[in-house]
This record gives sequence, structure tokens and C-alpha cells, in this order.
Amino acid sequence: MSRWLLFLVLASLELQLLAVACADDLVSIYQEALRNDLQFSAAQAEHQAGLETVIQARAGLLPELSVQAQSVWSRNEYQFEGGAVEQRRQNQTYSVQLVQPVFRWKNWLLYQQGSQQSALAASRFYGAQQSLLLRVAQAYFQLLSAEEGMQALLQQQLADTRLLASALKQFELGNVSIADVHEARASADSSVAVAIKARSDVELARQGLAHIIGRQPPSLPGLRERVHLEPPFPADINEWVVAALQNSFEVQAQALLLEIARNEVRSRKADHLPTVDLVATQSMQQRPTVGAERSDLSSIGLRLSLPLYAGGRTNSAVREAQALSAKLEAHYEESKRTAQMQVHEAWLGVHSGMAQVRALEAAKISVGSALEANQLGYKVGVRISIDVLEAQSRFTETVRQLSRARYDTLLAKLRLKAAIGGLTEVDLQEVNRLLVSN
Repeated sequence: MSRWLLFLVLASLELQLLAVACADDLVSIYQEALRNDLQFSAAQAEHQAGLETVIQARAGLLPELSVQAQSVWSRNEYQFEGGAVEQRRQNQTYSVQLVQPVFRWKNWLLYQQGSQQSALAASRFYGAQQSLLLRVAQAYFQLLSAEEGMQALLQQQLADTRLLASALKQFELGNVSIADVHEARASADSSVAVAIKARSDVELARQGLAHIIGRQPPSLPGLRERVHLEPPFPADINEWVVAALQNSFEVQAQALLLEIARNEVRSRKADHLPTVDLVATQSMQQRPTVGAERSDLSSIGLRLSLPLYAGGRTNSAVREAQALSAKLEAHYEESKRTAQMQVHEAWLGVHSGMAQVRALEAAKISVGSALEANQLGYKVGVRISIDVLEAQSRFTETVRQLSRARYDTLLAKLRLKAAIGGLTEVDLQEVNRLLVSN
């Protein structure tokens, strides 16, 4: 029985490890961020709060029903020549009042503002979701780039260490000068310092991703070698600009804010207008005296209210709302210019990144061939250590640049989709298919 129990425990652990290995990719990290990212949690709460504004604003158009109850005790004392008479009385009043707005233009404008504020909350929520997609991708790519760069530096550190050992041996044999030894030692010491900085960069990138998902990320799959990066579609940048002006969440939010501000101007002006309400009242009054009197009253009618003077407050409020509306109009125009700039920046980032990746892939091959040639030349004595060190340094830097260029290009593609409000989890799934399978 104990062996079966041990077998089940081991099988369970293997399944858990397999599940973790299969789950740790870009899409699963994003899904985990949806549950654990604090910024997105705050955006969800703000979205829920924003949806309530339309309900509150609609209440200004609906009837109000109230119930009142009042009990009053009174004591009267009458003085006569022969004495005094005291009378005690308790009056109880119950009333129900219904008020239905008939004409309240301000309430109608407030209802429109409530609908716009709910739409604004939804736009900001979708923008926060898209921002989370970008933040996850950026943190994910930053960690992978840092890890790949560190691996390249560790390879260089190993190569420099071997070259130093070889230089020391060749110096003892009299085949190289002391200068070769010093150059190899300097390069080895420098590579150690650079590798320490690279480890620090990896840890910072790991903490950046952990801040989003709420735990330390495991080993993550990187991009496959010689992966083909597709250019954005459509190919005309003007179509992307038009889409950004229409669909960018930031542009939509600023447009809604401007409409809310314009409605606020109308709402402040509506304080000058009269209001008409339908008022219906049903009341009952009891006077429990010796006669046990009781009276009932029913009334229904229209109530007109016309503001005449408020000390200048209404006019000042109108001017304030107009100034704020002008401010938001400027913000709206600025958001459209920013959207256009973001499209151009991301567009150029994709195309220049793809060209840079192609150039660096070719450079990696040529620099790698040059490194092998210098290493072979050093072994046969036609090259000196400084030639090998320079070739190794160029190869390492090319590998690091290629890694950064690949991830930067992918991130630029995601930013281009985000600029037009079209970035979704499907785009992450497309990127995920380019990663090495676990």
C-alpha cells in the first residue's frame, strides 16, 4: 500500500511539473496577470463604479416617493378666576408624497452625461486591458533579452578565460609576449565585470515581470532561431493613422470627456430655466382627544419653480464650465496628434527593426566566421590574442544586438496594434507560436 501511495505522489508531482512547464508561456503569463496585476484590478473596480453613473443619472428623470410620519405633543393651560384648566394633546400626521419631474432640462442633460461617463469608463477599462497586454509583453521580452544577453556574455567570459590560460601556457613556452598575457587577462577581468552587470539586469527584469504577475517567473521560452517576422498589414501607413484617429482608446476617452464638458456647460445654463413637477400627496392627521378627531387630505397638482437670482453663482459656474470645455478640447486635439505620432513611431519601429534583424543575422554569420578564423590563426601562430579578443567581443555584441532587435520588433508590432485600439489576446497567441516549445 505504501508503494502505491508513493507512486501516486510521484505521478502527481510529475503532472504538476508538466502542467507548469506547459503553462509558462506568453499567453499564460498574460492570463495570470489578468488575475494578479494590481493596476488592472484597480481599472476593473473603476469600470464597475463608472457603470453606476448612468443609473444614478437616470434617477433624475424618474418619480420620487417619500413617506413622512410626525407625532407632536402639546400642552395648553387656561387660567380662570376660579382656577386653571390644563389640556394635553397629541397630533399624529402621516403623509405619502410622489414627485414626478415634468420639465427639468438639467436632469435630462445629467442623464446624457451619465451615459457618456459609463461609456468613458468602458473605454478606459479596455484601454487598461490593452495596456496590460503591452506591459506583459514588454516585461516578458525584456527578461528574455536580458537572459540571452547574459548567456552571450557568459560564453565570452568562458572564451576569454580559456584564451588567458592558453596565453599563459604559450608565454611559458616562449611563443607569445607578456603583452598577449596582459591583454588576455584584461579582457577576462572585463568580461567578469560585464557578466556581473548582466546578471543584475536579468534580476531586475525578472522582478519587473514578477511585479505584474505576483510571483517569481520561471524559465520562459524564447524566440526560435531564424524566426520569420511578418510585416504589418495593411501596408499603407495612412490606413493605420485613420484607424488610430477613429479607434484609439485614448482618443475615444478624450472625445467623451469633451462631450461631457460640453454637456456640463448646458447643464450650468439650465440652472436659469424653470422646472415643473407633478406633486401628489396623501396625508392623514389624528388628534386623539376626547372627540377622537381624524382628518384625511389628498392633493395633486403641478409645481412651478423659477430661479430669479443666486448671487451670480450660476453665471460664474457657466463661465467655469466653458473654460474647462476649452481645456478638454485642446486635450482632445493633442490626443489625436499623439495617436498619429504613436502610429508613425511603431510603424518605423517594425520596418527598421525587421531590416536590422536581417542585417544582424547576416552579421552574426560573418562575425562568427571571422571569430573561427582568428581562433584558428591564433592556434597556428599567424594571429595574436588581441585579434581573437576583438573578434570574440564583436561576436558577443552582435548576438546581444540581434536579441534586442528581435524582441523590440515584436514589441513594436504590438504597439502598432495598440495605437489603433486593436491589440487583443489573439495577437499574443500569434507571438506565442514563434516561441520555443517547452
